Amino acid sequence: MGFNGGVYMMINSDTFNAAFRNYVFNARWWPWKGSYVNVEPYVIDTTGKLSIVLMKIGDALFHVPLMKTEKIPSELTDRGFCVDDECFLEAEYSPDYLNEFMKLRVSKYVELLSSIEDIKVYVARPLTLESTNSIAVYETNKGTLVLKSYRLLPDVNIETLILKHLARKKYKYIPKVHGLLFIDNLASGILMDYVKGLGDGGAPFYASLLDYLEGRKERYTIGLASKLGVIIGEMHIALNTDSEEDFFGVENVTDRDLTIWINRVEKMYSSGLKRIEKLSINLEKRDREEVEYWRKLAEEAESIIYEAVNYLEKYTRDLYKARTHQDLHLAQMIYVGDGEIDFVITDFEGEPGRNREERLMKEPLLRDIASMIRSYHYLSHAVLMNKFSASRHDASTMMVKNDPTFNWRIRHVIAMTFSYIARVHGVNILGYDENKIVRNIWIYLYPWVVERAVYEFFYESLYRPLWISIPVAGLLEARKYLVAPRI
Repeated sequence: MGFNGGVYMMINSDTFNAAFRNYVFNARWWPWKGSYVNVEPYVIDTTGKLSIVLMKIGDALFHVPLMKTEKIPSELTDRGFCVDDECFLEAEYSPDYLNEFMKLRVSKYVELLSSIEDIKVYVARPLTLESTNSIAVYETNKGTLVLKSYRLLPDVNIETLILKHLARKKYKYIPKVHGLLFIDNLASGILMDYVKGLGDGGAPFYASLLDYLEGRKERYTIGLASKLGVIIGEMHIALNTDSEEDFFGVENVTDRDLTIWINRVEKMYSSGLKRIEKLSINLEKRDREEVEYWRKLAEEAESIIYEAVNYLEKYTRDLYKARTHQDLHLAQMIYVGDGEIDFVITDFEGEPGRNREERLMKEPLLRDIASMIRSYHYLSHAVLMNKFSASRHDASTMMVKNDPTFNWRIRHVIAMTFSYIARVHGVNILGYDENKIVRNIWIYLYPWVVERAVYEFFYESLYRPLWISIPVAGLLEARKYLVAPRI
């Protein structure tokens, strides 16, 4: 089995392979939980201390660097495993990783700000263990850095392309990127500045909504929502104007685009329903009853989905397709709260649930705004769980029957959307008749709000089936945006 001209070396150890498979099947980033998938690990290079392990599963190539260690730290028990007297840790969490990486024959580092040889790592720790990638914080002689290392290696890494492009455009709402790591010719990691913040992008809005629900004087965050509209607008302008690369820039929507988008919605919806039905069999009684309840509501939302498909087919021809963020939400940002930058976008990897063609596709820019609308819904759900000590099921039920967060949320959504429109209007990236789009903005947004909620339903069915209530509740409220104020 070849890898860009190289040769895989299969591991000849039944004990290692068994331990590795057990670790993989329980990993946060593993997408086939609850299903049997044949896993055969191959080492493509090793320094003796660091080994690069690949797995080819269908069209997907997974990358797991393993560092030999005496023991697995207690906080990283699910990020490594032991075989007999040897332990193996996901290598990014070792301070020796960058040094060992450069000893590999298949490694390459592309310098943007700093040479990797000039970086000395003193301490390594996880930034989060909830990501589908490995994200480590390094204390170094260059300050505090973050290494984001990809578990899935696509042949075209959209995040590295976008970050390089935005840096050239001097877009200021991203971290400074020091360099890119490659395994052979595939981007395997990105080394960037650590952005010190006051929380993720949802932090100020979370506090504001909690104030609102508790009857306290509300922290004023409408201005921050408007700021987000400007930040997103400037990102779209930087990505899609004056570009010499076809990967960026606006194009007309084609019949083929519409067919792909419509088929994608229908496939995600039906696949999510089937997967939930299959998984619910193995759940505990209470969890099974809750999941089946929300699956039934998802079935009842079919009319909303197909109404949105009709809107998509009717109105999306007026829009341009362009390079988007694709997975824009508040948790992809850091809130720095400095009154100048305020938000830094840290993740441009795109939606993890997409196939190769879907990840590379351009889409209407309004889809990013729809994704942000859905993000405010997720945030509202989290606040309700905290405020009322409610389960996910109870919080979602509250949002469907009598949502106390909606008035707060719609004010922020309107502020963000109108601010976005004001920033991009006249730049000619929305569509060929901007005035018509602006006048009817909610009609153009509606199908993409539904489409994003369907994607979330599909995603949760893969990774967090007990969370499906949130996107289902989002589907049931989507029509409210059709009667939102017009410009």
